[in-house]
Amino acid sequence: MNAMEIFNWFLFSVLAMAALAVAIAYFKSYSIIQPPKRRTPVNFHPDQYNLAYETVNFTTADGLTLKSWFIPAVGGETEKTIILCHGWGVNRGDLLRDTHFLAEKGFNLFYFDFRASGESGGSISSVGYLETRDFDAAYDFLKTHRPRAMEHAAVFGSSMGGSVAIFAGAKYPELKCVMAENTFLSYRRVIANWSWFRTKVPYYPMVPMTLAFVKLKLGADPEPFSPAQNVDKLKMPVMFICGDRDDIVPLHDAETLYGMCRAEKKQMWIITGASHGKCAEVGGEIYKNKVTQFFTENL
Repeated sequence: MNAMEIFNWFLFSVLAMAALAVAIAYFKSYSIIQPPKRRTPVNFHPDQYNLAYETVNFTTADGLTLKSWFIPAVGGETEKTIILCHGWGVNRGDLLRDTHFLAEKGFNLFYFDFRASGESGGSISSVGYLETRDFDAAYDFLKTHRPRAMEHAAVFGSSMGGSVAIFAGAKYPELKCVMAENTFLSYRRVIANWSWFRTKVPYYPMVPMTLAFVKLKLGADPEPFSPAQNVDKLKMPVMFICGDRDDIVPLHDAETLYGMCRAEKKQMWIITGASHGKCAEVGGEIYKNKVTQFFTENL
């Protein structure tokens, strides 16, 4: 094989690897925006916990129908309501399983499925950007149809839902308090962490290319909707909860987000032994007590 043939073979190999990387990034971007096949069924319902509830449908500004439950506080509807936002790849039932106990503490609970999740409409998720529209619709619905229940309102979000909760706290300063659990620092960071810790894909060149395809498909940059871009705007009491074994939201990222929050009243609880999405399971009764205490004191 002469020098020219070696060069041609080398060039072909480089181009082939580049094409493969682009193809992987392209298809990976589809997994990030959560196609319908990733939906998990709603396996947990209020009646399993002996809770009265109303099934509610409401519509987003871009025309999607979202499914939800309004659960009045045990003993009767009060003027205190917690809006609960689930994480990516799960649904309102999964969050109900971990937080239903709050209905016994005097709080109305409002759970809804984000777009492309659970029983809601839509086929594209965005790990927080489009989901802020869903929260806006939920908030408007409650203010219109449950005005008394919204006299004192708070928001609880887990993972992607925590990102939405922080954005909501910045947009709606009248919210009494915000709780953010397993909440990532930024859109770019969570994609990078997922790529490396879960699939062992290196940051360069895959993550920048994947994010470029995501932006192209969404028609917008989701980064401005990240917690890091909004947490400093929160003025109400804020509680951050994270696990020290979370690979999607490493402890350093969680501590950085906490440090960026300028709220006068803020706290952070690190649950030893908890991985991503497992804070309630690992925290047990202590989790229930701390979550209840936060909302009781601030709502």
